[in-house]
Amino acid sequence: MNRSIYIACALLAFACVAAAQTKPTWVLTFSEEFDGSELSYPKWVPHDPWGHERNREGQAYVPGAIAVKEGMARIVARRELAKYDGVQREFTSGMMTTLGSFAQTYGRFEIRCRAAAGKGLESKFWLLPVPSTEIPAIDIFDVVGGDPTKALFANRWGDEKTERSFTGSYGVADMSDGFHIVAVEWDENRIVWTVDGTERFRSTTGVPHQPLYLAVNLAVGGLQAKYPDQTTGFPAVFEIDYIHVYQLESRMQ
Repeated sequence: MNRSIYIACALLAFACVAAAQTKPTWVLTFSEEFDGSELSYPKWVPHDPWGHERNREGQAYVPGAIAVKEGMARIVARRELAKYDGVQREFTSGMMTTLGSFAQTYGRFEIRCRAAAGKGLESKFWLLPVPSTEIPAIDIFDVVGGDPTKALFANRWGDEKTERSFTGSYGVADMSDGFHIVAVEWDENRIVWTVDGTERFRSTTGVPHQPLYLAVNLAVGGLQAKYPDQTTGFPAVFEIDYIHVYQLESRMQ
């Protein structure tokens, strides 16, 4: 064999071995495939953890807004009256969390889903702190139904009086037109967001160092989504195929 070719092959083999040795090994720590006919209790709690209006949203969160069927969870927003936080609301929708059943510090958090389309709707997957407050938080993604071709990301820290955040967005294929995989990989130094396997955003400031639990919801109205109008179709559906959480094998030893 030509000496130069031999050296090139040896270097390539060495690089492949080195890459294999440095590639992180992820261990599944939480898996939800929604294979049953109802939401798994107490794994999921079908209520918001605060019980009061936030972000000027207009829905009442009700357990009946979450349906599990054919390997999918569907959070359904409807135009119907229900009382929430002492006020009669024009809409109902759903929120589910793992508060009290699962939380994790660092790791990979992944969802495969299809967002709801329509003005005034906001599909969201986020991580919230234990004990339960609103900060720190990682917004794995928000999709505002009035512009479902944009995924929004955020890292929030500080306290309720001096909240700080690092936010970004990425123009994507229509998140309401098909299913997409959105994930974050979070460690001591950074949070990295990916959409369908490609990095789209990262934060290295204000990285949280405490357990965070999972929250998934479909909001109606609010500061970002605004209020629905006559073009918004109801019922509106946020579909979740699966949610997976991983931890680095090295952290579990």
